[in-house]
Amino acid sequence: ARNSSEFEWSSKVSNVLSNVKIFEQIGKSNNEHKLLLLEAEIKSRIGENDDALKKYQLAIVAAEQNGFTHEQAIANERAADFFLRNNDKAKASQYYGEANSLYLKWGAQGKADDLCKNIPF
Repeated sequence: ARNSSEFEWSSKVSNVLSNVKIFEQIGKSNNEHKLLLLEAEIKSRIGENDDALKKYQLAIVAAEQNGFTHEQAIANERAADFFLRNNDKAKASQYYGEANSLYLKWGAQGKADDLCKNIPF
């Protein structure tokens, strides 16, 4: 059963990745960070942690450079989750803290509060 669900996941992700790549080509500044974050999540899922980390960092930088504070926050939160899954609590805390600051900067008080409540960092 796992093989068929892995195949379905892989097939769906491949389709989504193809679409996001098209969007990125059409509007790089609006979509580059989304593509990089998706690639980071894929790399993380398949165990390519070094590549995943690079993609998370690139996604954060691209979102910041293009003024997407909320998506920079999301990328930081996902990177923090990545570090937590890989037992690096210090790095996770750093990235959760940055995500929290960015959510507040964006005006998402509820999300920031939820992060503090559910992820002690």
